[in-house]
Amino acid sequence: MEQEEVTMSIPYKIYKKLNDLGMLGDDEHSYNVGFSNYSKHFIQPWHIWQEWNLNPWDADVVKRILREKTGESRISDYEKIIHICNERIRQLKNEN
Repeated sequence: MEQEEVTMSIPYKIYKKLNDLGMLGDDEHSYNVGFSNYSKHFIQPWHIWQEWNLNPWDADVVKRILREKTGESRISDYEKIIHICNERIRQLKNEN
């Protein structure tokens, strides 16, 4: 049985935010380059990066947490996250 399409109105401010983040009708979100599975989800890692204005180090950690990459174990992802975090800690300590 086919579902009928339901439409609703949303405040312009919310529409604008979703559109600015590229979450509405953007073909760039419908596919992946490579073997990760981001495109099967509505919210992409880059949406989080933009919304939270993340630096590259924090963005990389978010990306690795969210992905399921064919051929790589979760252990490998967590080891990479630890490596990234250790480097970021080193950087922050050197700033002080």
